[in-house]
Amino acid sequence: MRYFIAFLVSLVFVSCSTSQDEIQSQIDIAVDKALKQKESDTQILEEKIENLEQKIDELNEFNNEKNKSKFFTWGTEYFKSIVDIRYIDTDDNLVELGTGAIISSDGYVITNYHVASGQNEFALFNYSEFDPERNEWIDPETNQAVEMLTTDWIAGSMCYDLALLKINSEKEFLKLDWYGDFEPGLEVFTLGYPGVGQGEMTVSNGVVSSLRYFGDRSWTAPGFDTFGHTAPIFFGNSGSPVLSQDGKIVGINYTAYQENNEEFSISYAIDNQIIQKIVDNYLIKGKDYLSIGVDGYADNLYSYLPEGDERNLPFYIINSVHPDSIADIAKIERNELLFFFGDYYVGQNDFSDYGIDGFPLASDLCDLIRYWEEGLDQSIELTLYSCYLEEFYVATLSKSGEIYEPYLVDNPFDDFTKNDINLVCKNNT
Repeated sequence: MRYFIAFLVSLVFVSCSTSQDEIQSQIDIAVDKALKQKESDTQILEEKIENLEQKIDELNEFNNEKNKSKFFTWGTEYFKSIVDIRYIDTDDNLVELGTGAIISSDGYVITNYHVASGQNEFALFNYSEFDPERNEWIDPETNQAVEMLTTDWIAGSMCYDLALLKINSEKEFLKLDWYGDFEPGLEVFTLGYPGVGQGEMTVSNGVVSSLRYFGDRSWTAPGFDTFGHTAPIFFGNSGSPVLSQDGKIVGINYTAYQENNEEFSISYAIDNQIIQKIVDNYLIKGKDYLSIGVDGYADNLYSYLPEGDERNLPFYIINSVHPDSIADIAKIERNELLFFFGDYYVGQNDFSDYGIDGFPLASDLCDLIRYWEEGLDQSIELTLYSCYLEEFYVATLSKSGEIYEPYLVDNPFDDFTKNDINLVCKNNT
């Protein structure tokens, strides 16, 4: 605006005292001067903006390094919210299961369904360090032997591979908050108790590499509510949290996969945003979600038949039944094969349900569970094969907990004998 005003003043001034050519010449000079001044001021402004952006980048980098430094300096504050999950077997031995994260000050713990399913009581251990002189694990803050925390199962989701536990204590615990929305490139840390750590807290770091990864596997089916990251995970990291630099939960690890001919594997975790919804709407209320109380994996009889036999038959092999679940009430047992959920196969008989790892997916079974959970039918019949009895039978699931007695049925398949089915039993029991 000021250039325009100066230009008008010059125009008025020259128009009162000079010839037309001189007027035009001075107009041209005034316009050129105004344009050059504007160009100069624009350049100065752009330089200032560039300098400001550089300072912002430097400040962000400083803050990132500062947060990272805090993460490692004050890491034990986060470590206190990561627990080693075990259970005590019938011989009073502590059996390693996996890792969990405390998500509330009153002691709720999130972990994987496949870590905790099958047990109702657990022995949890908070962050500790091994003292070789005393030959025991100690709490570094108190220098006393680490305390075992007795913990109970609350609820779980087979199809999202999530379980919620509750520590039996009146004390207040350090907890981890949810991170919320995030983008690829976010630096993350995985903390847990894998076997390679030999009981010690193990930390690895990386970045979020992909969003909305299709995360269905043979034992679970979280769909696109998962993401990939480059922080390595190992056996025992199941249920471990993926944390941001400020110690917030970005996700919960549940598997890793390495492509053929690739040097490194990618770790996969369930997105914190869907976990929070499932916990708040179902698990913390003691309600299972997309779960019937069994743990196992999808498979196909084709893998057990002699070479050259192209027949295939999908099924779900039950490795464990959770105590007091609707499957337990229906008298379903471990080492049994599930073929039909209602009137539908639990998988595809054309190999279309195989995942990138070469194994059948639990997608179909989880879809059937969803339809039944969200539908009006209060009960549904399942057709199974008992490896112990070598018989087919029907068990009835009930939403209300009503008890139905299972009953034997004839072989429902024309193309498969019991001897064919027993090939699976011999390889899995």
